[in-house]
Amino acid sequence: MSKKEIYQPLKPFIINQRFGENKACVSTDGYNKYITCDGNNPPTGFKSVYGEKGHLGLDLGAWHGQEVYCARDGFVYFIDTHPRSGLDVRVEHNINGTKYRTIYEHLLGYAPKVGDKLSTGQLIGWADNTGWSSGDHLHFQVEILKDGYWTPIDPMSVMDNIYAKDVLKLSNKIKYVAEQVAMLADRIAEYIRGKSRS
Repeated sequence: MSKKEIYQPLKPFIINQRFGENKACVSTDGYNKYITCDGNNPPTGFKSVYGEKGHLGLDLGAWHGQEVYCARDGFVYFIDTHPRSGLDVRVEHNINGTKYRTIYEHLLGYAPKVGDKLSTGQLIGWADNTGWSSGDHLHFQVEILKDGYWTPIDPMSVMDNIYAKDVLKLSNKIKYVAEQVAMLADRIAEYIRGKSRS
């Protein structure tokens, strides 16, 4: 990707845990208690949630039920509820010939269905605390298709500093202006045709 073309799924955009960090632990006693900790040196009775690779996305601050928006045009290829990720929606994108996936985890609910085409800024769902989570937030992950394998990358390396919903609003305004210009051009052409007949 030559420029940053994935947009921010939430506003305000507050990063609580970055790509590669290791700041979450789960208890080893079978009760699945989650805490914020140094996952590389977990306290007694806990282990890292992420393992040696660390966090594969961004944890973004969100309040319960906050709307989450699609970061780029694409289609929903998967919706799942899993003990680890909770309710998640996954979207595939083709951006200038490069395939990407964006993943939205720990949701309360979701708006699209598998197979739906989504525009940048369209509603994905609502933030929550489902799955392995110590509080309401959005886990946002980006993967790129390289050599036949989907590989997680740092979302910040491809993310523009623009809110996805604002992209949709601007796109709708541009579409409206284009429609008005087309209607005006038709009226002018009709007027000119009428003048040439008289």
